[in-house]
Amino acid sequence: MHTIDHFSRADVREALIDFLRGRWVSVQAESGFRRYLNGKPLRVRDELELDNLLRSLRPRTLYGTVEIYGRIESREDVYDEGNVVSVTPTWDIDSEIGNWRATVEVIREIVNFLNGEGLRNSVFIIWSGNGAHVHIHPLSISKKANPLDIAWSITEFVRLKLESKVEEIRRKYNAEKLILANEIMPRRVFTAPLCFHRKLDVVTVPILPEDLDDFDISWTSPGNFKFSRDWNRFSEGEADALAERAYESIGGYPIMGKRRRKGKKLEEMLWFNDSPDSQV
Repeated sequence: MHTIDHFSRADVREALIDFLRGRWVSVQAESGFRRYLNGKPLRVRDELELDNLLRSLRPRTLYGTVEIYGRIESREDVYDEGNVVSVTPTWDIDSEIGNWRATVEVIREIVNFLNGEGLRNSVFIIWSGNGAHVHIHPLSISKKANPLDIAWSITEFVRLKLESKVEEIRRKYNAEKLILANEIMPRRVFTAPLCFHRKLDVVTVPILPEDLDDFDISWTSPGNFKFSRDWNRFSEGEADALAERAYESIGGYPIMGKRRRKGKKLEEMLWFNDSPDSQV
């Protein structure tokens, strides 16, 4: 399916705007990876800004930061911690598309754990291509605390609780590349819903937990994709108890050099975290 036709669909545009609104946007286009246009950070607040981005950069893949900002007008805004309204707890499941069933099993383990912590209406999944991202809707957290600390501690708390389960699934499917990672860090980006993977011929479909039993990798097929329509739902405050428990157990975001970060090596993620002087 041609990208122009795909991004002209009303359901695609609605999903992109709903996810990207308030986030610092980046794109993968033919010209490369871009986070700025005319010296300003990319953003998508409405149809007009989405059209301008699509027309100017012709992207294949769109991403949004874990942070939701109060304003995005300048480079300084996206490096201002005081401008961060919320941060989205997210689990990054790395895998291979051929082992998609193993990925689904890891998703189920995360969802079941979150259900046990009282989260029923505020969890959604985005199939990222080779793997998936499991998100907690940021508006389900109403705790008045540093949002980066809360998101990191929730993500790490659950990751640690599920380490042995993930290892069992890795062995069951002989899925050597299957990893459950905590990649929460400032300005880290994750794939937006209903765009294309940057290399694979798949659509990044959003899925609700109750639809996992019906999910098949064919859902990601361009031109014939399926997704959960109500993926962006949430219940305000639903994640507060988990946030409190996780923060008390794990603590806040680690200061580099004082606490070892779990997950991928930092150099493997540098393209997601450019300096304030970069205008790419």
